[in-house]
This record gives sequence, structure tokens and C-alpha cells, in this order.
Amino acid sequence: MSVDLDRSLAELALERPAAARVLERLGLDYCCGGRRSLREACAERGLDAGTVSVFLEHELDPVGLEGRDWRSAPLADLCVHIVEEHHGRLRWELPRLCELAERAASTHGEAQPQLHELRDELERLRVELEAHIAEEERELFPILAADGVLDPAQLERLLHDHDETGERLRRLRELSGDYATEQALCATHLTLLQGLHGLELDLHQHVHEENNILFPRALAAGA
Repeated sequence: MSVDLDRSLAELALERPAAARVLERLGLDYCCGGRRSLREACAERGLDAGTVSVFLEHELDPVGLEGRDWRSAPLADLCVHIVEEHHGRLRWELPRLCELAERAASTHGEAQPQLHELRDELERLRVELEAHIAEEERELFPILAADGVLDPAQLERLLHDHDETGERLRRLRELSGDYATEQALCATHLTLLQGLHGLELDLHQHVHEENNILFPRALAAGA
């Protein structure tokens, strides 16, 4: 079945989670920028929308590997999934990556000054994300798990936080040279680049699950 070029990126990722991997590889933002149509997003990236639609049509990952369909699971289960899978990873990965960034900057910062910028940008991301996930777990998720009403003002703030996270990720990718591991200066730098790329991929999925599944479902439940 051909892909509708006027469908939003978020809709494509929701209908077929395997499509998210294609969008990820092509640099098409389906989480914070998920409201854009495939046609618009391709034009912004200088990609041929028809070619991209062919990639999406032929994504053959078995449905069984795509995991649970969070569009229909209880909201309480989705909240638990986000805390255990995504928040748990952040609490473990962010301190580790910040330590690696500090070591890389200390060793190679004189020759590669952008490593100091990368370290500082990563530390800012860590501070913001730790505060963000703490608020979600303390205030938002208990309400949603109990079928409570999502406060529109709080939602607006959380969406803004997600947009800020997206900007920081784009900056980290730029400072890291698109995570090109062949450009690694040492084993520490290589581990840092690999870890940052993994962090980006997980955060994209994390934000997608909140922006395009959790928040719309919570708003619909309170309508």
C-alpha cells in the first residue's frame, strides 16, 4: 500500500513503529516535529518524498518485533513503561556520558575545543532532563495512571521541555560530527560517541511515546 505523503510523521510512526526506524535513519523528526506531513518534512531536508515513501512501503520488519501497541494499552501501563524503560535509562546513561565527556574534553580539548562545548551542552541536557522526569513521576504520571485530567498548562510546559530537548540533541549531534565513530580520538571518545547516538535514538522514541500517544490519549480521556 502506498504511503500518503500528506500523513504526518507522527501518524506514520504510530501506525507502523518500524517506520520510525526509517524516519530516524533519514533524519526526519517524528517526535517533536511529528505534526509535519511527510511531504513537508522531506522538502525541509532536501529529500525526494516519493523515494522516501518507497523506503517506508518496503520496510519489512516483522510486526511481532515492534512491541506492544501503546495506543490501546491502559495509560497506567504506558506510564510504567516510560518510567522503567526510558527514565531508567536516562538515570543510568546521563551520568556515565557526562563523565566520558569530561574525560574526552580534558584529554583532547586543547586540540578539539568543541569537546568542551559538547561537555557543557550535555551537562545542561542532564540537568534539564533530570528535573523533567522527576516532575513527570511526581506530579503527572500518578494523575494519568488514576485516569485524572491533564492540566493544559502543564502539558504546554512539558511540550516546551521536549522541544528544548530536541534542540539540545541537534546541537550535540553537530558538536559530535554526526557521531562518526571513525573520527574518534581514543577509546573514551569512541564510547562517548556511541553512547550519545544511543541516547538520541532512545530520547526520540521516548518523546514520541509522550507527545504522540500519552498526551493526546490523556487529553481525549478528559474531554
